[in-house]
Amino acid sequence: MSSKHGDLVRELNPNFTVPQKPFKRMDYRDAIEYCRENGIRKEDGTTFEFGDDIPEAPERKMTDMIGVPILLCRFPKAMKSFYMQPDKADPIVTESVDCLLPNVGEIIGGSMRIYDEQELAAGFKREGISPENYYWYVDQRKYGTCPHGGYGLGLERYLMWLLNSNNIRENCLYPRTAERCKP
Repeated sequence: MSSKHGDLVRELNPNFTVPQKPFKRMDYRDAIEYCRENGIRKEDGTTFEFGDDIPEAPERKMTDMIGVPILLCRFPKAMKSFYMQPDKADPIVTESVDCLLPNVGEIIGGSMRIYDEQELAAGFKREGISPENYYWYVDQRKYGTCPHGGYGLGLERYLMWLLNSNNIRENCLYPRTAERCKP
């Protein structure tokens, strides 16, 4: 780690190793199959099926078993937000990705966004959402946009991984607990 903060990371996490590139890529369908083949089950003991959300604990178990960062891609359209772009080669899945890290789970979620106004209108309708509250979002498509994407990074989860921390509250500026709901 050649960064000027490398010493701080080594002090807090002496066993830290920079992950190897490229990260493993895995389609959602392959993750479902991996869970089934490796005995990772839902809370009720049943196996995962295509279309099931893989909750944090099973997703983390899968990631820990694989042992390397994973770019989990192409989630079913039915379980993702209305604005996510369907995959042109397989329209029942989206052009989406989550970055999963061992000992933490998901730290980043992202996708390509629908940029066609009619496709966006269909997404609103499918989800039963009134487009009135999203006029500004619709206007971006109405007056022209280009293919684009977006993502969200869970900074506290990234710090958990970087510093080998076991609890997200150790990495939050103002952690929430049952007794403490305000900063």
